[in-house]
Amino acid sequence: MLLQHQHNHNLRNMASHLELSHQVHRLISADLNAEISSQLLADKLALSESTLRRKLRAEGTSVQDIKDRVKLGVALHMIQTSFTPIGVIAERCGYQSQSRFTDKFKQRFGLTPTALRKTRMLD
Repeated sequence: MLLQHQHNHNLRNMASHLELSHQVHRLISADLNAEISSQLLADKLALSESTLRRKLRAEGTSVQDIKDRVKLGVALHMIQTSFTPIGVIAERCGYQSQSRFTDKFKQRFGLTPTALRKTRMLD
């Protein structure tokens, strides 16, 4: 009985961590160009900044990782579905430097935005 209680408690904790990650994701997605600090996110989630960081770390992620996933995910979609110039995509996704955007994109996906766009099938 005690093991079952402990197992259920652990499952609830995991679910709450995932829920927190999704809430952070949603807040960041609301405005890609806004420079949302960890403190602002913590305030919006009614947590201390250290608690936010600790809970996200327990889930295996961080505020910066979620920011990068959100921004680069949107960029990936735009590159694959539009002919919008790479510099404009970088700007819309909150990057002030196209070279920084390209570096982050290549780090995450293994190729540059331009190289990915070249692999696109012609419509």
